[in-house]
Amino acid sequence: MIDITVADDIVTHGFPCGHNPASREEYKQFFATFGRSFSNMHYRTLALTADDERVAARFLVEVDHTGEYLGVPPSGSRVSFTGMALYRIRDGQIAETWLHLDGLSFLGQIGAIVPKAA
Repeated sequence: MIDITVADDIVTHGFPCGHNPASREEYKQFFATFGRSFSNMHYRTLALTADDERVAARFLVEVDHTGEYLGVPPSGSRVSFTGMALYRIRDGQIAETWLHLDGLSFLGQIGAIVPKAA
C-alpha cells in the first residue's frame, strides 16, 4: 500500500527519535520496524480534515508491545497513544508528512522512560 500512497521522494518531520525517513523505502522500513515490535494494532481516526493539497488527521493507536523497540525489551503490555499527522499531497500521493505523537506517554508505557519519584 505504501508503494501506491507515498511519493518516492517523501519528506518527513517529527518521527520518533529524529529518525525522519527520507524516501519511500525508509518510510516502509520505519513502519516495518514498528510492526515487528508491536502487534495487534488498532488504529482509530478521531478527527479528519482535508483540502486540495493537505490532509490532517488526529488518531488513536492501540498495540501490544511484543518485540524489542529502541532497545526496550517487549513488555507484553497493551499500549495506547494519540497523535496527529499532516500530509501534503502531490499527484495523489503523500509527498510530505509532519507527525506529532504523544511520545512521553508512549515511551512511559513501554518502559523506555521511568517517571521521576516524587
